[in-house]
Amino acid sequence: MKDARILAVFGILLIGTTMAAGSDTFAQGGGLQCKDVSNPVFMGGTTAVLPVIRHLGAKLKAAGAITLLWNENSEGCSSVAQLANKPNNLVRPTFSSYDEVGTGRTSTIVTANCAGTLDQVPDLVINDTFWTSCYYSYGGTTSGVATPLPSSLKEFFGPVQGLVPIVAKSYQYYFDIMAEELLDLYVCGASGKILTFLDDSFVYNYDGETSGIRELFARGIGAPNGSILTVGSGNNNINAQTMIQYVSSTISPSATIGYTSTEFYDESRALVNALKVRGVNQLKAYWPDTDSTSLDKINIREGRYTIQGGLKFVTEVDANGVPVKARAKKIIDWMQGNPAADPLPFDVNQVYAERGVVPQCAMRVTKDSDQSLFRHYTDPAPCHCSFEMLATGTTNCTPCSASSPCAKGQCSHGYCEQ
Repeated sequence: MKDARILAVFGILLIGTTMAAGSDTFAQGGGLQCKDVSNPVFMGGTTAVLPVIRHLGAKLKAAGAITLLWNENSEGCSSVAQLANKPNNLVRPTFSSYDEVGTGRTSTIVTANCAGTLDQVPDLVINDTFWTSCYYSYGGTTSGVATPLPSSLKEFFGPVQGLVPIVAKSYQYYFDIMAEELLDLYVCGASGKILTFLDDSFVYNYDGETSGIRELFARGIGAPNGSILTVGSGNNNINAQTMIQYVSSTISPSATIGYTSTEFYDESRALVNALKVRGVNQLKAYWPDTDSTSLDKINIREGRYTIQGGLKFVTEVDANGVPVKARAKKIIDWMQGNPAADPLPFDVNQVYAERGVVPQCAMRVTKDSDQSLFRHYTDPAPCHCSFEMLATGTTNCTPCSASSPCAKGQCSHGYCEQ
């Protein structure tokens, strides 16, 4: 197997966008201006989290709390780089807001677009990885050692997502794969002779060095920091959403493999199948969930599924590490489940449970890097039982309340947690 290559930095690559129609505010000449939207917060980042963002944004908008405006043409690492460097590239990004039709997992989203100002920088960015796993932080150094974020920016932990290798529904050859095989495949390609994936043109990867998804996947399958997976990266216009389209519509199912987020996999199970993964140094392969039909994320929550990581919220902060922009702080508090000062009229954990991510309160492990190295984690207000109920509709836990306390354990989020 060839070593994963460290590439030389060639400068910050920003994703250009164009204006689109669809907002409720018109400017001179018919353009739609985001600055006139009520209570806007400008956001961008990983495409992996779009199912969560779309439904959360719709609920926030319906509640009149805030208008979440998301740049759907952005990616995680490049968006953090833009926030860190703020170059003037004369781009007028398009941002999207959302409305929800229906409720629960079967609800649909209606998208409206508006134009930001020239060189619009997001108030808040969501990335798949720590900044130090991004090409923009480690590229161009002779040692591959990452440069830190500026002190004016800070990463805040969010819910946990998994990345899953996916194949076409008609693929019937293998049902699991080793992390070491995935690493060989995405470094050596067809010459690695991994299972049936013997044609590089059907090994799908993410484009460029903009993607936090690709960095998280690389770390999860054993690639060291400062390395990048290049096989399949020549495939154009692939993000977490279009990856589903590429894999599901392939003309060569036996040779086709890709990977996407648990967010997109959960809403696309009718189109693609996931392969179980035997992680680095593991003896058994796992899905993110109990099995291929479950939605409980138990193997993510308890650390058996190793290609996972907490989303990172990145924003400007003051000298005390507090977000400078009040609306960005609100979003972070809400998405971290800390809305005490400004409570939401809905349970954000329900959005997570229905859209494929795990809140920190439902995790029993955590990570200090993007490698597959876990340590035990106990949340001060655990929600394992509540998350199971929201995700699957059932739990073996005992309900509790102030008037009906637990005989054993802690009453948290309405259930006795032990």
